[in-house]
Amino acid sequence: MEYVFDVFFEECFNKMERSGLMSRTGRRDIISHLNSVISGCIQGRQTASTQLAVGLAVTSAIDYHNRMKGDNYEVCMMGKYHNVLYIALRISWDWGLEDSNIVRNLLDEIFKCEKTFERLFLGALFGCNAPHFIAGWKSDFNDQDENLRAVVFFLHHSAKARALYPTYSYAYQRLRQTKFIDVPIDSCGKATPLRVALQASAPDIVLILLRHGANPCPDDGGASPVLSLLEKLAESEDRCYPFQLVSCLKLLLRTIIMVELPYKPHLYAVRKEMFHCKYTALLEDGLLPAEQVYGIPSLKHISRCIIRDVLRENFQLPGSIVKLPLPRKLQKYIDLLD
Repeated sequence: MEYVFDVFFEECFNKMERSGLMSRTGRRDIISHLNSVISGCIQGRQTASTQLAVGLAVTSAIDYHNRMKGDNYEVCMMGKYHNVLYIALRISWDWGLEDSNIVRNLLDEIFKCEKTFERLFLGALFGCNAPHFIAGWKSDFNDQDENLRAVVFFLHHSAKARALYPTYSYAYQRLRQTKFIDVPIDSCGKATPLRVALQASAPDIVLILLRHGANPCPDDGGASPVLSLLEKLAESEDRCYPFQLVSCLKLLLRTIIMVELPYKPHLYAVRKEMFHCKYTALLEDGLLPAEQVYGIPSLKHISRCIIRDVLRENFQLPGSIVKLPLPRKLQKYIDLLD
């Protein structure tokens, strides 16, 4: 069966123009043909399972990309030779590939060439037309909802395979290993997907990213996400706060123990006074719990944050929360659903 897929890619791509996969239509044609080949392999061999056939198809696409890169002194020639990886990406999603190691290999190959996963995340964050205007790439997914569900699919597999990618750390001034969910998006100022979702005031996406282990304090060189939201809310006239912004703030506050006061290197008392003067309205209106700024948060909240931090570090969010020996109500609380 491996031979069938190897021949498929060789025959298709040898006859194709270099720009043959730049258009969404061109990619969909190849995806349709490859889906037919996979179906034929499954039907033609009773011993061939769907997962085996799909896994071989995706692996063959990765191998083809590597062969072409190897022929060019290990430099990706881009064009159709790179876009074959996005054919495999869509195939993985269409058939629900279960082998996390194969999915990780696919994501690894994309990152080696692009150093980002923006083609996958942009459609989920802004809709399927956004990648075309932002990055010159039309999403292969039908709509934003499908793209978002695909992102969750790859988040699950990257966590299961414990995938890490080298990205620049502003805190350590060097490259550090970063989880798939926190890899910066180049065309959005190298901000993490979570920061981009917060800037777009998209609480539904913020919740998905936080539940799957996005770092609530990303090391992407930007200001504290909480303080950025507070700045926006403080600008609201007559205390008419946008619902989307308030929702994003509440979700983010569920994942951090305390809000770190800005205005360093002033003394704490001065920083506290400056903070209180600027955000008095938010504190009075209950948008910002005082105990999370200069008080003592509840033990329940502290416990949630610590448990989530441990699970996040071990690639266990959100799947392992249901395995905790706790009542369902507490599990939902830890999972940010309550």
